Amino acid sequence: MNSTALGTWRNPPLVYVVAELIISPYYSMISKVPGLQDSLRSSFPRTVEAKELIIDGAKPTPQPLWQLLSADQKLGVQLSTRAISLHATSYVQSNDFLGLWAEVLDAIQNASLGAFVERAGLRYIDLIVPSDDRSPADYLADGLKGIEPEGAQSTGSMWAAAFQFDGSLVNLRAAAPAPQGLLLPPDFNALPLSKPVVMQEAEKHIQNGLAIGFVDTDCHKEIGQVFDAGELLGIYTEMQKLTSRTFKASLSDIAKREWI
Repeated sequence: MNSTALGTWRNPPLVYVVAELIISPYYSMISKVPGLQDSLRSSFPRTVEAKELIIDGAKPTPQPLWQLLSADQKLGVQLSTRAISLHATSYVQSNDFLGLWAEVLDAIQNASLGAFVERAGLRYIDLIVPSDDRSPADYLADGLKGIEPEGAQSTGSMWAAAFQFDGSLVNLRAAAPAPQGLLLPPDFNALPLSKPVVMQEAEKHIQNGLAIGFVDTDCHKEIGQVFDAGELLGIYTEMQKLTSRTFKASLSDIAKREWI
């Protein structure tokens, strides 16, 4: 695994990737966790137990979740009664991430969960840490920059759109600059993974009172069928292409020169 960045670009801005399956409530997940731990232990030897609050009615109910982490804490699998996900803050190229996801999917298949998959999701978080005297907006395509009234300085700008691709939907949100003090999108739930270099640089920018930005590319597809590892992996391979295409469309020529 690359220790400093995600992806093969010269200066990749990618800091966090999540592949997630939303499943119909599976309350016997607790009985499957030991077997899944054994199957995934070579890649994810560490385990963290936690709780999540599920709001179905007037009273929130706590449900267990398990986080299986790699030894270097750059990868993590999260298992819960309603979702299965793989998180990463380091990999060399997208095929590496999809290969790890295939390992997780195979473990789920072999555990005979028989889970009903509601939706598949793939989300990428890229951070804009401006170089020299540039602003975060300089890294976005013109259509994403919004407005700036005469005499004003923007302290937060958010642009969002959804794009339909033959059964898959890609949501793109770009903040440039991001609201003051905000490192990651406000609705993003990260695992306790090691922070890549770009994320550390973004934190230093924030501490020094400088502006950063982010591009949040989130693809999902409705599935509505019983878990099938092979079929799901093919879906994720296609979703990766769609997220990449959408993200590249959001970039300015400056971003392409500095990052690619």
